[in-house]
Amino acid sequence: MALTLRRTIPFVLALATVLVATPAAAVDEPAPDAPATALRVALDRALGEHAFLLGEVIRSGIAGAADFNAAAGALEQNSDDVIGAITDVYGVDAGEAFGAQWRNHVAYIVDYGRALDEDDEAAAQLATEQLDRYVTDFSGFLADALPALPPDAIEGLIGEHVQQLEHVASFDMDDFGGAYGAIRETYTHMFAVGDGLTIGIVTLFPDRFTGRDRAFSPATDLRVTLDRLLGEHSYLAALAMRAVLRGATDVPSAVDALSANSEELRATMAEIYGAGAGDAFHVLWSTHVDAYVAYVTALADDDASAADVALDELGAYQAEFSSFVADANPFLSREALQMLIAEHTDQLVAQADAYAAGDFEASYQLGREAYAHVGELGASLARAISDQFPMRIPDTAGSRPRAPIGIFGIVLLGAALIPVVRAIGDRSRVSAEVRASDG
Repeated sequence: MALTLRRTIPFVLALATVLVATPAAAVDEPAPDAPATALRVALDRALGEHAFLLGEVIRSGIAGAADFNAAAGALEQNSDDVIGAITDVYGVDAGEAFGAQWRNHVAYIVDYGRALDEDDEAAAQLATEQLDRYVTDFSGFLADALPALPPDAIEGLIGEHVQQLEHVASFDMDDFGGAYGAIRETYTHMFAVGDGLTIGIVTLFPDRFTGRDRAFSPATDLRVTLDRLLGEHSYLAALAMRAVLRGATDVPSAVDALSANSEELRATMAEIYGAGAGDAFHVLWSTHVDAYVAYVTALADDDASAADVALDELGAYQAEFSSFVADANPFLSREALQMLIAEHTDQLVAQADAYAAGDFEASYQLGREAYAHVGELGASLARAISDQFPMRIPDTAGSRPRAPIGIFGIVLLGAALIPVVRAIGDRSRVSAEVRASDG
């Protein structure tokens, strides 16, 4: 992936194309999430993070890597989050029963990966049998707890999750493309599992988890989509940065997975704002991703000057993103948004610094914080977009978004991009000159 730094003005560049024709609305404080929405978001995020952390445990375990204990510790913290969410709904006894089965399935998958690494067919077969039993037992447990959901549907959800995690053991065969693909599939799948659990819980306890229509409205669907994609970006960026720092052979596959996530973000923006906006987003967002890779490449090469250039690029990104969005969208505060963006980029840089220094526990903790933090960013952006298009993206179930903004918006987008592209070209030439003089 070419390390072309700074052409990044994220997707809300597209917002300017419609605000020209959209009267400004009053800016209100966001209403607190309805209980059903809060449940959906929390379950989806915790289960999604489980997929990434378990993938890291498998990867580091198979490789005998120094960060294995840190990865396992982060996974245990995530398990506490998942188990805590179930305990809050069903009580301590049910939470303990759920927790025992949940931790068992983690152990079985790790055992499976180790057995493959050691060419121990008997141990691999045992782990497979244990996972098969887990699917049946855990599905039965959930069917009892969630009578509103058909048992076959629950078993299908859990069974597919286990199959995908088994594929993560592709790390053992150096099939890194397959491994990262399996992690991404599992991550996405866990959001579907979270949604299924939410429906079952909300149906069972409608008085406790009110606001079902809002929880599964187009506005919340957009929030969950951005939450999922931005969360995946955060973890894939961390994985790619760590792979570069290790000098690992899976760097190209990690970067490819990160690029595939960028493509999904492009498609999401194109669905809302049109193909032109999506393409513009993709060019700009992809080069922002390159700045992270450039930074850790500089760290690995002990090139302080190149590292400073990459940090300058990320600093410029923070300011430009915040200023542009604040100018384009009356529902977002420039100062508040810049704080969100700065904290996120700083967390990813800090986790890379900690990893490079061998402080793996701090690196994984910062990675978890970065993942949690993009939830705030996704919620803010989704709220701004849905406030901008209340008829297309309503906050109650039953309506579907209309078509994208069309040719008028694309023409306006082109006009808006002209000064941005010129500024980008100027900054890129400066960065190139700096790198050339350093060489």
